[in-house]
Amino acid sequence: MSEDFSTLVHVSPLMTTERISKALTKWFNEEHTFSHWEYVKEMDKGNAHCSDLLRIRIYGVNLNADLRFVQVVLKRIPKNIARRLTCRSDEFFRNEINFYEKILPELLAFQSKRQPKHPFDNFMKLFFAHSDGKDDVVCIEDASVKEFKNTPRQKGIDTEHYNLTLKTFARFHALSFAMKDQEPEKFEKLLNNIHEVYFDKHLCDWYLGLWNRLSDIAIDAVEKEFPDSVYVQKIREFAVPDRYQDMVEAATRTTETGVICHGDIWTCNFLYKYLDGHPVDIKMIDFQIARFATPVLDVSTIIYNCITHDLRENYYDQMLEIYYDTLANQIRDLGSDPDKLYPWKLFQTEIKKYSYFGLGYSFDSMPFLVLPEEEAIDMEIEGDKAVNLKDVWKIGNIKTKDGRLREANNVKHCVDKGYI
Repeated sequence: MSEDFSTLVHVSPLMTTERISKALTKWFNEEHTFSHWEYVKEMDKGNAHCSDLLRIRIYGVNLNADLRFVQVVLKRIPKNIARRLTCRSDEFFRNEINFYEKILPELLAFQSKRQPKHPFDNFMKLFFAHSDGKDDVVCIEDASVKEFKNTPRQKGIDTEHYNLTLKTFARFHALSFAMKDQEPEKFEKLLNNIHEVYFDKHLCDWYLGLWNRLSDIAIDAVEKEFPDSVYVQKIREFAVPDRYQDMVEAATRTTETGVICHGDIWTCNFLYKYLDGHPVDIKMIDFQIARFATPVLDVSTIIYNCITHDLRENYYDQMLEIYYDTLANQIRDLGSDPDKLYPWKLFQTEIKKYSYFGLGYSFDSMPFLVLPEEEAIDMEIEGDKAVNLKDVWKIGNIKTKDGRLREANNVKHCVDKGYI
């Protein structure tokens, strides 16, 4: 049977003609009626585990019968019930929808009143979102229309990319510091809309089996690349089941210096725009793991998940300075005092205390980052009940030397710095 492109309800029952017409009207700032939709191209199947991704165009006509379209990346809760339950997809969707509909607008409203010289605008606009826990859907403006694209996920980012990325995250985090300082009650209310969906004490049973498998992969990489070394000893001490509680500690008990963090830091979630081969702009996508915690969680995860070992070895201190200088300047430009809110020495202290989080999170991401696209995990699960994550993400030890070195060098850096 051919697909019906005159309606989107079979894509998600929540995408009724009435709702999509309202979304088009809001988008174009004039009345539109939904007309039809079409596929654009396939999405990389290795980039999403808790959702199904489609790239589509949604068409509408205005009162003059002019046909216009919005091109979006549509993220929907998996139709496969067992996958949806196993991944707890409804919680991730609710967190992201709350970020786009309730948190980001308030941060931007605060920013617009302060008029900083370099505002944070490194996100794609929300076109449509709806949640009922069963058919949740999020439609974000497709960044490729504006010539943004991913870097290859199998490689780390270079100097130009990390400069741009760290500065962007600093401006994003600065909004929380300044709003928390100047509008504390309003900011406190925002936090009711964000919840830890990955590292929380009540999720231990859900995640621990997978954590143990990912830890074994990290140990294997270090044993093969740095045999009979202190790094083997240290990774065996670090990559243990109880370490999950330390990840929980960092994610849920660092509220004193807390900001709204992106949470899901890997290169798939950064899109760059280029001019003459050089990155000049960046957009963040995928806020499903957005959390309230110290900004060091985002910073350390960028450093261990995204940046190459050679650059980290040679420019690590410079990276921290780039981030902090941009953060301090942006906080100041927003009307607050960074020396009172988050002084350099406190940032350094938290880097030493919590950088293990970035290493731990890299265990989760690195095996997938170095995995060839054709070997992406099949997330379709039989039945209608949740299964153990480790039985779905059946990923083996990293096969390539380059891939193992990315994992092992993360451990080496953490050990050399005294973080673990």
